[in-house]
Order: sequence, then C-alpha cells, then structure tokens
Amino acid sequence: MSGQRTGQVLLMLAGFIAWAVQFTVIYGATSTLCGREWAGATILGVGSVHAIVLLTTLAALAIAALSLLWSRQVHGRLGEEAAAPDRFMSQAGTLISGLSLVVILWQGVPAFILPACA
Repeated sequence: MSGQRTGQVLLMLAGFIAWAVQFTVIYGATSTLCGREWAGATILGVGSVHAIVLLTTLAALAIAALSLLWSRQVHGRLGEEAAAPDRFMSQAGTLISGLSLVVILWQGVPAFILPACA
C-alpha cells in the first residue's frame, strides 16, 4: 500500500478510531475507578469518572470533527476526473466521521445522566 493510500484509509477511519479509543478509555477507566472504589475522587472539582468521560468525549469529538472537515476538504478538491477509489474514500470518510460524531455523543452523554458507578 502506498503512503498516499495509507493516509486516505487513516483519514477515512479516523472517526471510528476516535470512537474506539473513547469507548475503551471510558469503560476501562469507569470499571477501574469503580472497582477500586476511587470514583469518589475529584479532578478539578468534578468526580473522577465524569471528568475522564468529559475529557475523553471532547477529545474524540474534536478528532472526529476535524476528520469530517478534512474529508470534506479533500472531496471538494477532487474533480470528476478523480479515480473512483479516491472519490469513494473521501465520501466514506465524510460519512464515517459524521456518524462517529453521533456515536461519540451517544456514548458520552449518558455518563452525565446516570450515577458514576450505578
């Protein structure tokens, strides 16, 4: 795989990667903090679980939003004469990043509605 194609694949999957990292960090931190009974600790006046979920969600949203904007920019630069795989990857990157924004929010918001270790 050429360097350009590798970059296209990474850009296309950036939203999924951000969501997967968020998912892993949120559930890993929550299970560790709740299992060791450290959930009562605070970080900057916020419960440790909620702080980790908030920071992780904001970082994942930023990455997914940047990949969405970048995919749209790449798609805008491609003309009708561009190769089909290039057009497909830019369109798929836009769709995947947009859906990842929804999924990241879907996963991050309930942490603030429910108690930390319920």
